[in-house]
Amino acid sequence: MTQLVICGRLFVDSFGATPSSNVVMAMFDHYLPQHREKLSELLRQREWQEALDGVDLERLRAETLKPPSPPSQLTGAAQYLLQRNSPRLRQLLDEGIRDEEQLLDALADWELAISDDERFPILFLGLVLTLECSFDPTRCLYCNQTWLPRKMELDDWKAVIAEVAEPVPPYIYLTGGEPLLLGERVWGDEGIVAFATKLGCAVNINTNAELITPKVALNLVKSGLARIHISLDSFDPKTQGKIFRSNERVERVLNGIFNLQIARELIGVRHPQIHINCVLTSLNLFQFPKFLRSLLSIREAPKDDPLSSDFAFHLIPVGGAENESLRPNAEQWRQFYTKVWAEAERVWQEYQESIGVSASERKSLTEWAPFANPFLRVNHKGGLDEYCEQAGKGIYWATALTKRCYVAPSQAFILPDGSQHWCGAHAIRRPSPIGNVRERKVRENIRRNIAKLRELPNEFCLNCAGATCAINQSIDRILREQIKNVSEKHCE
Repeated sequence: MTQLVICGRLFVDSFGATPSSNVVMAMFDHYLPQHREKLSELLRQREWQEALDGVDLERLRAETLKPPSPPSQLTGAAQYLLQRNSPRLRQLLDEGIRDEEQLLDALADWELAISDDERFPILFLGLVLTLECSFDPTRCLYCNQTWLPRKMELDDWKAVIAEVAEPVPPYIYLTGGEPLLLGERVWGDEGIVAFATKLGCAVNINTNAELITPKVALNLVKSGLARIHISLDSFDPKTQGKIFRSNERVERVLNGIFNLQIARELIGVRHPQIHINCVLTSLNLFQFPKFLRSLLSIREAPKDDPLSSDFAFHLIPVGGAENESLRPNAEQWRQFYTKVWAEAERVWQEYQESIGVSASERKSLTEWAPFANPFLRVNHKGGLDEYCEQAGKGIYWATALTKRCYVAPSQAFILPDGSQHWCGAHAIRRPSPIGNVRERKVRENIRRNIAKLRELPNEFCLNCAGATCAINQSIDRILREQIKNVSEKHCE
């Protein structure tokens, strides 16, 4: 056992070398040299000294929770429907029914599936903890969040999580507004993240990262946070400053990201995995290859897993009628998905070569970051030209919708006043909620509205979340394949 000295302060550690500045640098040896220097410099600053003062790192490591594995979003709901409804499918085949759509209606019948199941699985739980933001009163340029009063307290959120954590712990997505405004109620030892993690739930936070100080970073890692989505749209200070409506915010957000990286290294873990949410607008659309190059320059590339999905990115086309002036037109979208994307792919291939990934092991950009490309991540009816025409009007997912919404009953999205919606897209557009968790439990709200599932997709689904579209398409493929297989065996 040796001791690590940082900025003249003494910390218990287990580095196998003589304590020195070289030890500090060795912590970051899987980062590119320039970023390694940045992290080392940040670690030596007063804010980190104060956060680590009196901290026993060995004890902190022992107390750090391990993030659970989330349930499969692409297959989970399909497997449940197959388990519950396959007897009905076989009954219809026995009756001579061969029409695929009629058979699919039976196999995808959620009302039948949950009719006698009190604890059907909730695989995804979205919690909008607050609609207040640390950037108030001048929010990001494209922000179109509509305010709601915050009526849910910490115990209310915990009660929701405890209800849905059995029998299958869901993937939990904490968002806002800015969820880290709730402070220790989110990242503390008795906070939401640690509470959910201990119940077996993988937790993700969507944040602007401004509030991730060294203390917060250490506690987010300790709490077992599985993933964090950080909003960042450009590495050009002028562009990002315009989007954030403040140049000072850019450095604070970047430092929040770097603090997380430092905290992971000090505790010796790889969680939370960092993902970047990038909103595509006419301001940054053609900057994307440069954005990717800069993003990769601050990404760790550990030798044992150089293509880990850390710092994978999610490209989100700007939404809302009020953002029409920021929306790329059809021709700009077409250029992005052809010329700009091809250039970004070259940047990614060059990066893989630079970190020593062999040619046979290299991945395409969409293989490494499957959520990256809104057009390529799902099947769009009509092809690229039709998609770009729709995208120029601010409609991004209408050509990817399935005829049925298969996934909604396995999700719940809850706003700060307790109102519950089927999904994130509905929570943003806000049709009538399906209930309120302050009055009834999550599953009861779903059960009371299950007949209305037949009405989906509707007008509120035209900009369904890309992830939900991907899940629905996956479920559709799985169920249709099952019908084909069962039908063929039935005819033998």
